[in-house]
Amino acid sequence: MKFLLIQLYQTGDVVLTTHIPRELKKYHPDAEIDFLTFRANKPVVENNPHINRILTTERKGGIKEMARIIAEVRRNRYDAVLDFHNNPRTAYISFLSGAEYKVCYGNSPRKFFYNTPCKMYDGCPGVIKLALAAPFIKNFDPAVLNAKSEVFPSAMASANADEILRSFGITGSDFLVTLSPTHKRDTRRWKFTHFMDTAEYLVKEYGAKVLLTYGPGEKNYITDRIDTLPENIFLMPQVGLSEFIAVLGKAKLHIGNDSAPHHIATAQNVPTFIVIGSTSPHWVFPSPQHTYANAGLDCQPCLKSVCRISPDIPCMSQFGFEGIKEKLDDFIRKQISRS
Repeated sequence: MKFLLIQLYQTGDVVLTTHIPRELKKYHPDAEIDFLTFRANKPVVENNPHINRILTTERKGGIKEMARIIAEVRRNRYDAVLDFHNNPRTAYISFLSGAEYKVCYGNSPRKFFYNTPCKMYDGCPGVIKLALAAPFIKNFDPAVLNAKSEVFPSAMASANADEILRSFGITGSDFLVTLSPTHKRDTRRWKFTHFMDTAEYLVKEYGAKVLLTYGPGEKNYITDRIDTLPENIFLMPQVGLSEFIAVLGKAKLHIGNDSAPHHIATAQNVPTFIVIGSTSPHWVFPSPQHTYANAGLDCQPCLKSVCRISPDIPCMSQFGFEGIKEKLDDFIRKQISRS
């Protein structure tokens, strides 16, 4: 069979779709599996041994770009198109693909564009996404499949990441912690001061070297809040997504909000400790290697972008480093004992 998987954005959502080619190949070893995403997210799926070809499109390409990608999809004569993104753009691409199977989630408001709606499953995002593979897996049971995402940095990106770390005096023997304090939404972003308290504690208590990371357009969020970084806490230089992925893969521990760096680290088997605000803990992959902390307020998870309690967002502001310290220490000890 010939499959096309579609997940245009966000970067974290693309990461959370990367296990699908692997699981399909288990049942269709001779299948051709292509992946359609935005050009900016191509590094997420590059070097994936289970993907034959990566198709890309542009966010702002307009009707001309839409016509181009639809024509390319039709030329490729796919047997099945699995639309994980499920927005109007991808619905039209799926509908006009010419594929025999046009697959979507069973609760999609655009089901009339497809002919193979799938039952929804509870669980982490990886399990939810596996639902679209169900029509092609005999005796489908998500419990026996692997919902863990995976990314594969290139040799060049890995070498560039090593060079970045060497510029800070960080070696492979150091306890490197990547710390990602940014997020586009206030209700999902732990306060920067709490992250810095955490970083300074890790340096003092564990001899860690901490690398602060950020995404496109987010550097000023960090630099506007601190003039001079304490010893052994460093600010990552501006890099492309390929090198960003590779740097995260070098860490011994990742701490952050529920955002793309969290999923990128998880996909590379880096232990992750995430502070949860308005979102659900189900975004954390169920494994002893990955955990989270939250304030435990009655309103959590509210799943809102604006806090209805206070503009100060109590679950992110009043829940400081002391709130996570005990759980973080326990998590680090367990990860050290496993290594």
